[in-house]
Amino acid sequence: MNELKKIKYPTINAVATAIAVYEYNGRKIVRDPVTDTAGTKILPNRQLITDCLAGQTSAFIVNDFHVKQAEGIIQYLQQTVIMQSLQNKVDRFLSQMTELVTNQEITNKDIGIIAWAPHVADQYQKKDHVREISARYEHRSRYVGKVGDKIVTDFTMIEKRYIKSMDCWAVYGYDSNDNLIFYWAKVADKICEVGKISGRIKAHNEDKFRGNAHVTTLNYVKVI
Repeated sequence: MNELKKIKYPTINAVATAIAVYEYNGRKIVRDPVTDTAGTKILPNRQLITDCLAGQTSAFIVNDFHVKQAEGIIQYLQQTVIMQSLQNKVDRFLSQMTELVTNQEITNKDIGIIAWAPHVADQYQKKDHVREISARYEHRSRYVGKVGDKIVTDFTMIEKRYIKSMDCWAVYGYDSNDNLIFYWAKVADKICEVGKISGRIKAHNEDKFRGNAHVTTLNYVKVI
């Protein structure tokens, strides 16, 4: 086992392989072998990466495009850690991963962490995208109507997040006048991406996580 841990691979190759495996497994991190509904066995990302780097035949291809993506992900993770450091909010797992991917080589024991690199980059990029879009409306947003009013409004979704503890979706977006709107959706049918919704105004709040933007919270929302 100690000998196995000493086997080293170029980090860029390991990250490129992690990206190819992530795509192959449906942009998911598989931790343990599973069998899908068609009876196909899906192997863990870590195992597929390890086997590929060891030269075993694989069902996926690692090409120059994956290498370019790997370079971009490594740079992005480094920039994300720097930004978190400036805010004194560094995520320990992200920091550990970034330290690994900035080394020239990794060992077999590091592959379990490397396997998460494309997924972690995906999640942070999605958050960045949401912040970028949200920022366009934060200073323009005004409260809609009065608390208790029933309204019908155009709605464009910025973000939806499933909150496990609440067993429902948090839906956040804006109306045709660039006013920010938030509501909870118990079922997927109440999640509106682009369209019209009706609901009752529950509250007007300044969102401290979004530059103290004026956000109108709705209740009893229906997609029209």
